[in-house]
Amino acid sequence: MSRVQLVVTGEMERVALAASLRHSFPAHELDFLPTQKVQDFTSSRLGNHPGRVPGLKTRAQEMAQAIVSAFSPGRFLNAIPDLVLAVDDLELVNVDQPHIVTTYLARELELTLKDRKFLPADETRVRELLRRRASFHLFVPMPEAYFYAESAALTRAGAKAASRFDVAQHDTEAFEVDDPAYRQWLEKRAPNAVEPHRHPKQYLRYLCDPSASAERAYRETKEGALALEKLAWSEVTARRARETYARALLEDFADGIGANWQSPGSVAPLTARRSGGLLRNLAPAVPPTAAVLGQ
Repeated sequence: MSRVQLVVTGEMERVALAASLRHSFPAHELDFLPTQKVQDFTSSRLGNHPGRVPGLKTRAQEMAQAIVSAFSPGRFLNAIPDLVLAVDDLELVNVDQPHIVTTYLARELELTLKDRKFLPADETRVRELLRRRASFHLFVPMPEAYFYAESAALTRAGAKAASRFDVAQHDTEAFEVDDPAYRQWLEKRAPNAVEPHRHPKQYLRYLCDPSASAERAYRETKEGALALEKLAWSEVTARRARETYARALLEDFADGIGANWQSPGSVAPLTARRSGGLLRNLAPAVPPTAAVLGQ
């Protein structure tokens, strides 16, 4: 049996991601520890990590602390997770710079390890556990995007209107839709929405309430959770050159529990399994001085 700790930033994932993964790997015994929800750090535009500044707490600290704490000294090896899977949404505000997001977290993890002031032997052990048992992945731009790859998921989410997103031609991780009825709905419901044509959750709200008559036709912890719990991830990742971040997550998760993910195709290089990284799938942070010298 594999003991898994999920670290997430969304309520829907807190409620339903463990069930979703269990649904996709029915042949494996999975012991999910209570899912830990932390502050997201991708909903604002990220730049270079500021380092440790007195009085300033970065939004990535909770994520880094949750990952490192899973392997803190004093915990017996048979009590720590076999796999820590941390996930955040890339969000539209950072969708053009995923490398900044992963670099930012890598830097935060290094600073968090330094903050802990581990004994040298303890730090070596924690770092080895992080490399073998911890991963960070991205839903691009958010988990609702993947519902469009499975029509039944949209139905479970409560969609009443037909989606105009062409899943046969486009990658859900590059979501964009042109729907005149949606534009009219936005005038009533969200006239100030930013890039709504690229926002899968906003479009899903329209699909669930095309008449603009309900205040909360789509709720992440209800309709969203129902869609995610039974999501056919094999269908989501069935197309070789698309949904590469989702495939990276599932292949890495499968490897972590001793399974195989039967979905041949490319994986996102930023979050693909790697050897010698800071985490199972995350490259080490480049020290600021090295980054300057390399320019």
